[in-house]
Amino acid sequence: MLFLARKNLFQEKTRLLISVGGVAFSVLLMILLQGLNVGFSNILGQYLESVPTDLWVASANTGNIMDPSFLPPTLGQRLKNIDGVASAQPFGMQNITTSVNGKDLAFYMIAYDPSTSVGKPPKVSEGSVAPGKDEIVIDRIVAKSNKIKIGELIPFADKKLKVVGLSEGTFILSTSFAFINKADASEIYTLPTTTNYWLVSVTPGTGVQKVQSRVNGQIPEVNAHTKDHFVQVNVDLVKSIVTPVFGALVVLGALIGLAVIGLTIFTSTIEKAKEYGVLKAIGLKNRQLYVIVIEQALIAATLGFIVGAAIAYALNPTIVSAVPQFVTQLRPFDIAWIFGVTILIAIISSYIPIRRLNKIDPAEVFKA
Repeated sequence: MLFLARKNLFQEKTRLLISVGGVAFSVLLMILLQGLNVGFSNILGQYLESVPTDLWVASANTGNIMDPSFLPPTLGQRLKNIDGVASAQPFGMQNITTSVNGKDLAFYMIAYDPSTSVGKPPKVSEGSVAPGKDEIVIDRIVAKSNKIKIGELIPFADKKLKVVGLSEGTFILSTSFAFINKADASEIYTLPTTTNYWLVSVTPGTGVQKVQSRVNGQIPEVNAHTKDHFVQVNVDLVKSIVTPVFGALVVLGALIGLAVIGLTIFTSTIEKAKEYGVLKAIGLKNRQLYVIVIEQALIAATLGFIVGAAIAYALNPTIVSAVPQFVTQLRPFDIAWIFGVTILIAIISSYIPIRRLNKIDPAEVFKA
């Protein structure tokens, strides 16, 4: 059966190329879109994961970094008095918008404390990792897409901060993390005398969740999150924004593949109706003919997947370089399930051609 399927499929090379090309485009679309979905969803979590803390302590009604959180500086001592707390460090972060080269840019401005290294960028691709007085480290993607170079001045309130470094993994959709010296933060922040979060480290050997319960129980005006929970909540927040959009486009890509394979195999089945009729006349069962059609679809889908996946991996670096806002992450797991979807598409697309086979009458073959 496989021989007949290959013969039918490769006999019309132009049609085969069209089919493989259509599936390859469908696979390319699905892989790149899923890569964007994963990249945008995880990048916020990557930064929060890099912050050295066991607990994120926020205001009582704060569930994620997009919710406002303002805590008094005096809270630090109360936290340190709780059994199991090894240290409590203030973490300042406020959402600030400014205009650069005629464009409005939004930043989550993080205060870097040189004495404790709290608020330090996780990684830089160029320049300094530690902003001094009147200096700022911004995300590499933001810098590239807005033509901001190291040494350029960015205005904030009545100050101008010099770009001294470009950070990695700090871009989030339409905003990004930026890092400034703590001394500048006290002048730029809307509420300079407050702290947005307290980073609590737990004494070794003490359960993190136990200390979390103690903090929430003894200081009711705060909401202490374990690091894993806080990271996951924020990742889920981004996913709730981007996944519906990219998910709908991935489905569209799958439908394109379904239409291309279905049309190709259906056309081939119609053109070879007499051959199928002969096979029926010499005793082949319908189920054996079904296998031929499904094998044709599987061959076309597999070839298309290989071509599409190869193109996706080849194009991904070029796309990211040309459009820096595209944060993609191609995972083997996603490639595997997209291959599974491609195979499923091939099987589903065989349904209409198979129905056509049922209507072929062997007696028609011998009519003059």
